[in-house]
Amino acid sequence: MYYKTHFIFIFAFLICCTERSKTKSVLERTTTGSEAVTNMASVTGNAGTELVALPFDFEKYTTLCIQKGGSECAERYPLLNEGKSRELMTQLSSKLEGTPERIFQLHSSQKNNLKIYIICFDGDSSSEEMVVIRGNQIVSQESVGYAMPENKTYQSFSVNEDLTVDIYEVNYSDFKKKTIRKYKIQADGSISKI
Repeated sequence: MYYKTHFIFIFAFLICCTERSKTKSVLERTTTGSEAVTNMASVTGNAGTELVALPFDFEKYTTLCIQKGGSECAERYPLLNEGKSRELMTQLSSKLEGTPERIFQLHSSQKNNLKIYIICFDGDSSSEEMVVIRGNQIVSQESVGYAMPENKTYQSFSVNEDLTVDIYEVNYSDFKKKTIRKYKIQADGSISKI
């Protein structure tokens, strides 16, 4: 058990180090009042290519971008640009604590002005938050992923083309997935459990 725990910790550390070098994002901290905001300058500078196409399976992202470090990572999973990241984190400063490592904006199949974001936090543990915004209003927010190396399992997710969200429990030892919750992003932007 002792060796297994240390192996998981070292594996998580290597993943974090690899992720930072592969995504080539530049982080800088600025403050707005007492709130810290993170600016991310992504390699994909062009606004039209910053949307992540659905389905967005976080496990596939992890395999392609963190474990394998594929060259198609930036094309398939572009990060939100610096200006949009600053704007979003200023807007969310009262709802989310911490400094995100990565922010993805998902391409919504609905034509209803919804903006769907996946905000990823890394540290001793990692977590992913889904935030849905319409105009300048935060409509809904849901925790969709969580990993702590000391645990036997972690939570991951996928966002499907029909805007359903599957939350999985994944076993660290054999990577078997078990669906534990399912959500639907409604046309009004609310996230409903189904």
